[in-house]
Amino acid sequence: MGEQSCDVLILGGGPAGSTAATLLAESGLAVTVLERDSFPRFHVGESLLPHSLPLFERLGVHEDIRALPHTRLKPGAFFATADGSRLVEYRFAQALPPVIPHAYQVRRDEFDALLLARAQRAGAQILHGWEALTPQWEGKRLHALRVRDPQGQEHLFRFRAFLDASGQKAFLATRMGWRFPYPKHKKVAAVSHFRGVWLPPGEGSGNITIVLTKAGWFWFIPFADNTVSVGAVLDVGFWQAQGKTPSEVFQRAVEQTPEAAKRLAKASPVLPFSAIQNFSYRVTKLAGDGFALIGDAAGFLDPIFSTGVFIATTTAASAAEDVVEALHRHGRVDAADFAPTVTLTRTLQRTFFSFIRSYYDQDFLPFFFDPRPVLQIPAAIVSLLAADVLRPGRFLLSARFRLLKLLAAGQKLGRLLGKPLVPPLDATPADFKA
Repeated sequence: MGEQSCDVLILGGGPAGSTAATLLAESGLAVTVLERDSFPRFHVGESLLPHSLPLFERLGVHEDIRALPHTRLKPGAFFATADGSRLVEYRFAQALPPVIPHAYQVRRDEFDALLLARAQRAGAQILHGWEALTPQWEGKRLHALRVRDPQGQEHLFRFRAFLDASGQKAFLATRMGWRFPYPKHKKVAAVSHFRGVWLPPGEGSGNITIVLTKAGWFWFIPFADNTVSVGAVLDVGFWQAQGKTPSEVFQRAVEQTPEAAKRLAKASPVLPFSAIQNFSYRVTKLAGDGFALIGDAAGFLDPIFSTGVFIATTTAASAAEDVVEALHRHGRVDAADFAPTVTLTRTLQRTFFSFIRSYYDQDFLPFFFDPRPVLQIPAAIVSLLAADVLRPGRFLLSARFRLLKLLAAGQKLGRLLGKPLVPPLDATPADFKA
């Protein structure tokens, strides 16, 4: 077995791994990224959030992202009921200050390849086709990784710090027994890209659109060439009840959702359907002596609000800062050195996961589709959708969200008594029962 070494080894070349690699390499550290796949490659998570843009500026890639062939300006988000009778638009320009008025829709094959190339230009070594096998420990310290190269030869990679950015594979959490599914949030996604999807006229044509259905929800993400990423996130019980292929299950969900059927009436897929399963899980340990888990490797709940790339790049930047500071201060990286990143990760998960769970609440959704114009509640919702969750003063933002949850509690009580506060929706993700 051959041996190699570096200052920081990063597993995974997606947005989290690329972001950390760029910042670490620019600080003068020897950085290696192991990526099992060859780029470019298909990936979901194509809708970005406005408050990711300052970090893209810091990385020096904002204009490059804007110039990618399929990038489309995203001024906001539409949310539609299953029958299309209710439609609400949240425009990022209407958020609480500071306002970042747009984000982007991106093809992830282009976007991820761009970020990884940026890391390579910064000086990171990128090894494609390398597979992580087992972690190597000295007591509680992770000090090396046994890996396999594309030719099948095994190597021992030693490092001073390890960042697990392996995404939903969650390499370290899976190997160490730190990964646990959310038993009440079992979802499956069927995904393809389509041509001929109906898009709304005007500037809103660049919005992401979320359409409710009884078994879950659909996303519609338009690109610059008018192809559209369409995914159906469905209850696993609905999927199993169909017992068919991803395309057949997707079509069955479309047939039950008039608004989705209208948008797809003249559309045809341009990519094969793929299925994404078991994507909801929590991770109990996020860092230790010599290592940290960032992005999806640290846990994931649901893609409803497109928070994946934001959390991935934000936690990656934090972890990179922790490593640089620790190595400069005492020449090693201990568990305590990653405390800022662990706190940040848990804060982001707590904030967004609470918002996501509310979207699966049949009593919360009527207020989301018709937010009361008091106490700047609509603007606060826009700020949450834009990922404005890190600045000082965010307590007032969360306070408005908690007010909506109180209204949802009142709606539930009224519904049980036959007198709901506002009219219920025709179908919600919580309605399906296997």
